[in-house]
Amino acid sequence: MLSRRLREGTLATVLLVAVSLVGSVHAAGQAPGLDRAVLDDPATQAAMEAWSRDYESAMAAHAQSLAQRGDVRSLLGAMMIMPAQDGTSDNAPGVLGPQARGWFARARQLGPTDPLVAWVEVTDCHVLGCDRDAAIARLLQLDGNNAASHLWANGIALESGDLRAAREYLHSAAVAPRYEPHAGQLLALLLDARAGAAVPTMDPRVSAGMQAATGTRAPADFMATQALGQWAAIALAPMQGVSHLCGPGSTQLARDPGLRSDCIALLSRLAADDTNLPYAQMATRLLVGLDPGLTNQWAPRMRQLAWWQEQSLPLLADVSGTPGANEYARWVASDGELGAMAKLLARAGIAAAPPADWQLPPPPR
Repeated sequence: MLSRRLREGTLATVLLVAVSLVGSVHAAGQAPGLDRAVLDDPATQAAMEAWSRDYESAMAAHAQSLAQRGDVRSLLGAMMIMPAQDGTSDNAPGVLGPQARGWFARARQLGPTDPLVAWVEVTDCHVLGCDRDAAIARLLQLDGNNAASHLWANGIALESGDLRAAREYLHSAAVAPRYEPHAGQLLALLLDARAGAAVPTMDPRVSAGMQAATGTRAPADFMATQALGQWAAIALAPMQGVSHLCGPGSTQLARDPGLRSDCIALLSRLAADDTNLPYAQMATRLLVGLDPGLTNQWAPRMRQLAWWQEQSLPLLADVSGTPGANEYARWVASDGELGAMAKLLARAGIAAAPPADWQLPPPPR
């Protein structure tokens, strides 16, 4: 998970945001075509760094104004767009200052039963300096009938080495009545929080550098790209617990008779969900690996996902045209990443379904 500092406005992070524009870029291990000749120019680098500093100052001022509104969503948004303070070392994640942490504390006080508040606390716990176990407990208390909440608990339990708890949370995720990762709400919150900020204009040199680095050349599209990068880093639960328990190397599958059925139930949910491409692809692959008898059921979904990925990547390499990054980000917020990719293909006149003779690319190694 990217640190907060790596998701805010320095030149280095502009490039990181570019390669994490959406999950499809993550999944393919590709980034928009960076123009090294432009980016390596010292004058362009200096101009972009200066613009980034001004941008951070503008975003901090906007966060202050947003927090003064005093409602739960404004306080959450202000906290999430406030630039973080540097960590104690080069590799340490940044942390939020006392004022921004106070904004979150006020939001939690005003919205003690708001699941999105609990979700933000879990996803941004590393910059809030919070008690992660307590944050997970609050999330499960407020949103315990949501499989996505138990996926967060599953991943953290495995990270802590508690396999028994990880297994229990996976079962709870498998039998929960709904799956709602709140990703759309989080992205909409990030986009709305940045909207209206008095960010600096880009001179031609900065605009050319941003175009080369991120495919954007206007502040509004840069803000949307940054929101997408932040969303990609925090919005979705970690999947290492699912991969560990349900993957091909799982030793638990052989000795736990209920695990296979729990894995199939949970992975079927993830595979059918349109929120995020990498998780849907991961789930379809794991399903087929668990039971080859499921190949016929999930092969069409696997082809569809691969087709959307292949066709979307060239279109996402330049988001300065139509749709711009801001419009595309709104599609992701309202329809999920896969719904947004379907709209992107439709806008470009590309068929939604792959041709019959189209060959499925080999899985990434």
